[in-house]
Amino acid sequence: MLLVVGIRNHPEARAGQAAVSHSLEGHEDLSFWINHNGLIEIDYEGEVGFGDMARFLMRRRSLAPALQSLRDRFVFRSVDMKTLDRGEFVGRTDYVLGQGRIFNLPVIRDGKGYLRKVVEKETGVHKRVIDGREYTFDVRPLHKLTVHLAEPSRVYLTGADGLAYAPKGSVNRYISEAAEPFFHAEGTFSIELPAGETRIEVTRGTEYELVSRTVRLDGPQEVTMRPQRWTYQAALGWYAADAHIHANYTAPHHQVVTRDDVRLYTLAEDLNIPNMVVANSSGDVVHDRKWFEGKVSDLLPAPYFVYWNEEMRNAGLYGHMCFFNLKKLVEPLYTGFRGSEQPDDYPANYTQAKAARAQGGAVTYAHPGYGANFEQASMREMPVDLALGEIDAMDVLSNNPEDVALELWYRLLNCGFRLGISAGTDSFTNVADHYLPGGGRVYAKVDGPPTYENWVKAFKAGRTFATNGPTLYLTVNGAVPGSVLKFEEGPARVRVDVTMKSALAMQTDEVELVVNGKAQPMMRTLELDRSSWIAARVRGAGNRMVVNDDRVFAHTSPVYVQIGGKPVRSPEDAAFWVEWIDKLIARTEQRGQFSTAAKKQEVLALFKKAREVYLR
Repeated sequence: MLLVVGIRNHPEARAGQAAVSHSLEGHEDLSFWINHNGLIEIDYEGEVGFGDMARFLMRRRSLAPALQSLRDRFVFRSVDMKTLDRGEFVGRTDYVLGQGRIFNLPVIRDGKGYLRKVVEKETGVHKRVIDGREYTFDVRPLHKLTVHLAEPSRVYLTGADGLAYAPKGSVNRYISEAAEPFFHAEGTFSIELPAGETRIEVTRGTEYELVSRTVRLDGPQEVTMRPQRWTYQAALGWYAADAHIHANYTAPHHQVVTRDDVRLYTLAEDLNIPNMVVANSSGDVVHDRKWFEGKVSDLLPAPYFVYWNEEMRNAGLYGHMCFFNLKKLVEPLYTGFRGSEQPDDYPANYTQAKAARAQGGAVTYAHPGYGANFEQASMREMPVDLALGEIDAMDVLSNNPEDVALELWYRLLNCGFRLGISAGTDSFTNVADHYLPGGGRVYAKVDGPPTYENWVKAFKAGRTFATNGPTLYLTVNGAVPGSVLKFEEGPARVRVDVTMKSALAMQTDEVELVVNGKAQPMMRTLELDRSSWIAARVRGAGNRMVVNDDRVFAHTSPVYVQIGGKPVRSPEDAAFWVEWIDKLIARTEQRGQFSTAAKKQEVLALFKKAREVYLR
């Protein structure tokens, strides 16, 4: 039973993290924070805020398409209760109920939302008048359903009443984009559900199809569910990571996700490398620091490598970076947070990235931004750190729009830098309707045994592709992404091979080549008259199984073609980054906080040094 526990309204939970409950004060436990109680009944009656009303409505599986139109990834496009005051949401008057079980009737009056608690102890059809309106309740007996899972899985369970369920002891969550409840499970679970047709659906990350089964529950039922692979990337040497996962985050309280929860969702999403990041949120609290070990955790055997690393965060000037393969945390873990122990915008991100790489780590810039310009970007120091040689990859697939990230990434590649693609969901797994870990992932092609160190080596070399569903392989003259093909003179004729596979509805003509930032239809042969980079991408319509995005997306890292020993060059893109760094210098001079003039000058000198690289 999900009980409501009143808590103080903590501003830390709302400060700049975008994971906002939109609950009434003291109601955040109603549906916003996760717990381990499952989802069977909600013991609450009274007024609720927009977020709780919307998440309650998400429980009715048939409402998912309508609710998707109100969602923008894990946030709501509007938080006006009037947007829910529509027939498909609160207009129906007939419901199926489980005998003796609490049912929360959604009601909206005068722009406010309410849940009315209904409990019917006798089976049969009953008519009741509630708030002046007559309702019909088809009350059915409860029967036990036992499900045996052949593999750890993501489970969607829908009762005959149309509501989603999760057994006691499990964590109920919501798919952010598809607006559907689910839970992770392994082995066997049992739950009592109303009599009638019950649907069980299971899947396991992006390499499995959704397997569905409908059973008629007119007594105890026992079923076995086997998620079905459509591809097995590890058998081909490709291993998947999510660069940016927070087990517990966004507030100093509700740090309830356990190591075993992480173990379970790693297996249930078939994610080889969940990069669990230690990080602050909006102040001095560093979440999950106690789990940092400086090595692969012993939670799972290979080829699963749970590793607590670090998200290094500057408050507003520079941007955020995620690290892999740290032997020790890079201190300070955060900079520029006014009123904290680290108020200075010092050191620069460059210094932190260099310290991470010096210990064998890899560095990727997280969530690049919402606009392909300095003002709307978050990766403001990225062009500096890349030019100075301390960045390995960029989270092109993240919780920010891919089109924005692509434009920025292409511009960096056009300046001759070799920069691999990465993917990081920025999932807060203690928030019920936040991103799903592994919903976007980066695959790296491992040479040799499947070890964590070999994966990091492949990631740093750019032998990668990022995806939220399809697999996408590129070779140029047989060379894989990250490779450099050298020709003494041009034009150079190269053979391009691209293979895309997907369990989702896709068209092969949605696959494109990208050459020096320009997309073009697939061609088997390219003739290049200057040094270039070549990548492949695919984009398609949204799909229920694309859990964190509104469309299908995959993109390879580039293969680099060097002609006559000359690097890739684009004066236009270099000028873009010179102007960008000028703005970074100006903003740092105006807004940066430094305890000494020497620290400020040190940071500005780094920026000016990088500016010279783009000028050249």
